[in-house]
Amino acid sequence: MWIKKIAKLGLLLSLKESYLFVRNSLGLVWHPFKTLAVMSREKDRSQQLLFLVLPGVILLFGLGMIWLERKWSSVILLTLSFILFIYLIFWQMRVWLKK
Repeated sequence: MWIKKIAKLGLLLSLKESYLFVRNSLGLVWHPFKTLAVMSREKDRSQQLLFLVLPGVILLFGLGMIWLERKWSSVILLTLSFILFIYLIFWQMRVWLKK
């Protein structure tokens, strides 16, 4: 019984926060000062935190992806090339041994 109640409240809360996120996102594009003033006046800390943290998270994720690509792309390409080489050699040997 209480699980249904928690799920219902969670759904309602996620709908409200999703609506506020979309509204504030569009507001920041069209009139950023007004939107930030409304968020400050309403003292909606979750939305303020979301809009302050989101750009930082995207930046860190992008930097992490760049670092991983530089670090691992050559290793991944080398490994895939080696696997392909072994695969082709295996089948070439089978062809040669059949003749």
